[in-house]
Amino acid sequence: MTGAAGYEVDGRLVATPEIAGSGRPQVRAVDAFGRRSSPVRAEERAGDDSWRRAFAGGLDEFDDPFLERRYHLSARRGCVNPLSGSGRLVLDMPCGNDAAVLRSRALLRLRQADELGRVAVVTDAAGPHGELVVDLVPGTPDRTGPVPPAEAVRVVVNDSVLLGTRGAGVLHRFEVVLTRTGVRVLQDGAQIATSPVVPSWREASVLVGVTPPPGYPGRVEIDAIGLSTPVQAPADVTETQVVAGTLRVLEPEEEAPGIGTARAPLRGASSARLRATVRIGDGGDLNGLVAQLGTARVPMRPVVGGWSTAENGELTVVGDVPAELLAQDGPDALTPFVLRMPGASQAQVLESYFEVPGRSPVRAGNVVPEPPPVLPVMTAELIRVTPNEATLAITLDASAARSVAPVAGFEVYVDSGHAATLPIPGGVGGRHELVLSLKGSHNVEVRLRPEDPGRQTNSVWLELSRSSR
Repeated sequence: MTGAAGYEVDGRLVATPEIAGSGRPQVRAVDAFGRRSSPVRAEERAGDDSWRRAFAGGLDEFDDPFLERRYHLSARRGCVNPLSGSGRLVLDMPCGNDAAVLRSRALLRLRQADELGRVAVVTDAAGPHGELVVDLVPGTPDRTGPVPPAEAVRVVVNDSVLLGTRGAGVLHRFEVVLTRTGVRVLQDGAQIATSPVVPSWREASVLVGVTPPPGYPGRVEIDAIGLSTPVQAPADVTETQVVAGTLRVLEPEEEAPGIGTARAPLRGASSARLRATVRIGDGGDLNGLVAQLGTARVPMRPVVGGWSTAENGELTVVGDVPAELLAQDGPDALTPFVLRMPGASQAQVLESYFEVPGRSPVRAGNVVPEPPPVLPVMTAELIRVTPNEATLAITLDASAARSVAPVAGFEVYVDSGHAATLPIPGGVGGRHELVLSLKGSHNVEVRLRPEDPGRQTNSVWLELSRSSR
């Protein structure tokens, strides 16, 4: 149906023609005014699993709930919650506008062949307004920031690549193929990008960064991550997140707040390391970066060479915890706990944690339920303003929603008085224009009315400022 604003799939409203599911659902197109087309029965096509053979021994389908044994997750705790079950990793992001980076503890090792190596990620992260970033970086950084190290291979997939071809919540397979002549990027087996870059390294960490659509409580699903070489079981480690007394990197002799960290994760350990990721800011002497743990000062070294010192560059550093801090006897807390660096200025601590040998008991929780339908995001603006009238343009965008709550219509108020009602029963999205006869300056309010009276009404407030004519 030409001009469709969305689709109804057996009673479920979506904004894009591609949705996840199985079987043969009945589908109707829905226009911006809620009018529905005749139903069409969708056909189910068998999937091709032959791609899995390229990842023999190196395909993680998340059947094991002990996520920390295989990955480090770099994200805001509490705002990014890993959940697993039924062979899928779900990253629940209830705070909105968050991102997460998974670093595989197994390294990608290149082969002596025309195809040097391959990485696959099956995810819905690159759907409408979302983003998938795959970084291949020598060393073991937890994050690379906006400017990756010089030797890194970075692949970014978002709406700018095959615009409008991915539905919200729909899984796709993205593969990064390294060859002797360059890099190829595939989506579901079809090539979508190439680059003449050939890596100079022989092994690298694989970082998978995902960003959900902005403006909604986020949710990203990862069905599988594959490395083309057989994965050697990484050494077991237990991570304990620790928070510095101040997230600003201090000067070497600057006064520190009297806030420390518990020594319990270190007590009796055979060895331990402190890892941290810092945002460089506007400079500083990285050779002088240390972590202060009580009275001890631990030198911190980068885990990857060729890092960027550009403003907002991010760098992962590591330091060996002194043996005296591992003893059974001693203080219960290490106070203060801060990072210091000459010329630190605006450098910030993004995350820090202890890494202790031994199997972690941490496991991901159960899969969260499918998120409920959400209302389209409404925007409004006054365009084509003349002395006697103004055109009000209203846009309802539901493209980033996995499922859409239908809209009954919207109302327009001018100076708090009701001016117009546009009913769109069952509406999903679209653009609408109304011409208002207005002279002088006015306040214009647009109120979105959902079909469900229990849902919160959205409102947009506009000001029309001009002299009366």
